[in-house]
Amino acid sequence: MTDQLKAILEDLHAAENKCQEFEKRYGILSEYFFDAYTNGWLEDHGNLDFAEWAGYYKSKQDRLKRYRALMLKESPFIKDLTQI
Repeated sequence: MTDQLKAILEDLHAAENKCQEFEKRYGILSEYFFDAYTNGWLEDHGNLDFAEWAGYYKSKQDRLKRYRALMLKESPFIKDLTQI
């Protein structure tokens, strides 16, 4: 595994851990929270957690996208797209 893949994976895990902390605190999965937050269905009443949570969720999605792209390109485990 390349250093770049390792760094992305570490970032992905860190963002996931933070999302899980918020999920436990508020009792909702990040995916559903983010949908409600971005569509204006959630009143935050000045709760700074929500902006932070949304940031971690977006970071997680970005890192996941980058990880997938690099895995397809660089992984020794994936020889061609038909294996996915």
